[in-house]
Amino acid sequence: MPNRRFNVTIDLMLHDYHVNPFIITRSSLGEMVGVSGVIVYRGGDGNYYAFERYCPHDQEFSCLVSPDPEATVASCSCCGSRFLIASPDGDVLEGPSKYFLKRYNTSVSSNGTYLTIYN
Repeated sequence: MPNRRFNVTIDLMLHDYHVNPFIITRSSLGEMVGVSGVIVYRGGDGNYYAFERYCPHDQEFSCLVSPDPEATVASCSCCGSRFLIASPDGDVLEGPSKYFLKRYNTSVSSNGTYLTIYN
């Protein structure tokens, strides 16, 4: 899987980030976040899990992993692999993928206002 170094901080008070999960593709400066964007899920424990949207099975830039309506699972648009995003590991639930989703580091500011996602 390709690797793109990034470090982005988002303001969790902005309306775009009130949904769970949410997708971020570019920083406020227009820089790409991850290889094909990042899915961010907030767990019931308050922890944030950030996963690459680039499918680990297909390895094609046009094959994106997106959240399903049930919100705890994300699916690849090409191979149909399903991944659990409501866990720290992005586990494979079904499909041809033998690899978990690539996870990125997250850090929340002490006042809970800002989320930093980085690798």
